Amino acid sequence: MHHSAKSSNCYSLYELNEYIRQVLALNFAAPLWVQAEVMQVKFSRGHCYLDLIQKGDDSDEILAQAQAVIWSRQLFALQSKLGSSLESLMQPGTEVQLLVEVTFHERYGLKFTVQDIDESYTLGKLEIQRRKTIEKLHKAGLLERNKLLSLPPVIQRIAVISSAEAAGYKDFIGQLGQNSYGYAFDPVLFPSAMQGVKVVEEISSQLRKIKPEKFDVVVVIRGGGARLDLSAFDDYGLCETVANFPLPVLTGIGHEVDETVLDLVAHRSLKTPTAVAEFLILHNMQFEATLLETGREVQLLTTELLHGQQQGIENIRQLLLAEYRRIVQNQEMMLDFIARELPSATKNLFRTCNQQLDGIEAQLALLDPVAVMKRGFAMVQKNGKVVTSATQLSKGDEMETFFADGKVKSTVN
Repeated sequence: MHHSAKSSNCYSLYELNEYIRQVLALNFAAPLWVQAEVMQVKFSRGHCYLDLIQKGDDSDEILAQAQAVIWSRQLFALQSKLGSSLESLMQPGTEVQLLVEVTFHERYGLKFTVQDIDESYTLGKLEIQRRKTIEKLHKAGLLERNKLLSLPPVIQRIAVISSAEAAGYKDFIGQLGQNSYGYAFDPVLFPSAMQGVKVVEEISSQLRKIKPEKFDVVVVIRGGGARLDLSAFDDYGLCETVANFPLPVLTGIGHEVDETVLDLVAHRSLKTPTAVAEFLILHNMQFEATLLETGREVQLLTTELLHGQQQGIENIRQLLLAEYRRIVQNQEMMLDFIARELPSATKNLFRTCNQQLDGIEAQLALLDPVAVMKRGFAMVQKNGKVVTSATQLSKGDEMETFFADGKVKSTVN
């Protein structure tokens, strides 16, 4: 160690940093595990640079901060080991447990060189946060709210939140378009990141753009991935928005084992985008089957009603026919009776008429003036007119008196 010429108790900056490096090298000879929160991530020339922090238990106050690096060779090894989970771990706000080599450079200062990442630690932290989110949603009465909405009888207008490049989205569209029933669907894509730091912000933004009156349902779908890729779907704010959304929300997050909090608050959760498409097709098929069954029931009831009406008409026809026959029979009997009685009735009628005529003739004979005069009566006329009273005659009038056997002319004295 090079001592200053001025004082044995004074170090140059280089000497002090060299001394610190030696002390750290002696005390931290082997890598060690450290827990921290990722504050910032930067990739450059194949390397990954991290800003790590530790906050207070009940506040956002930063208690400690340090820089870490994953050199390109180690980064490649971690990518091979963790797959897509590595990208999820390297997101601001993620709590991580890193195996680091502590080094100190005289010029560049303290540096943590990352050798390994314990994925299970982050998953454990996420699970704790996930459970807290579920409990908070439960207390707010939001876990069942979207489930209480009713699906329309037929689903056609679908607002799809997904990434246009995602294989899951393409599978979903293909499954709908090639359904064997020929059902027509109208999916409209609202593009969003489906993994990474922008998931919550972009999905929430797209939900605000969806006009409920123009769609039947909302579908949130993505392809498969690691469990850590799904952490954004456990966000309380996003889940609260979905729970309160005025349309039923269906999810197909694309994970066979794990269930996100978004799945819990959605109206219906299915494992994959293809499963969501199959659900929509089956839903419409069930409506069609119900419609066809109703049609068959209506047809059966109509047939039964028509049969009943036809039977009623036939009964009425038989009654009318019987009544007609009865009336005809009665008329025929009456005509037979008239035919039998008509000759004798005619004879009786003629006999009665002759008798009446004889009587009239006798009466007329009695009223004949000749007959009357034969009984001693006479008829007096003056100027050809019958005289019925003595007052009609005056002295000197000439009159004619008619008797049964002749007449006499005379003058009134």
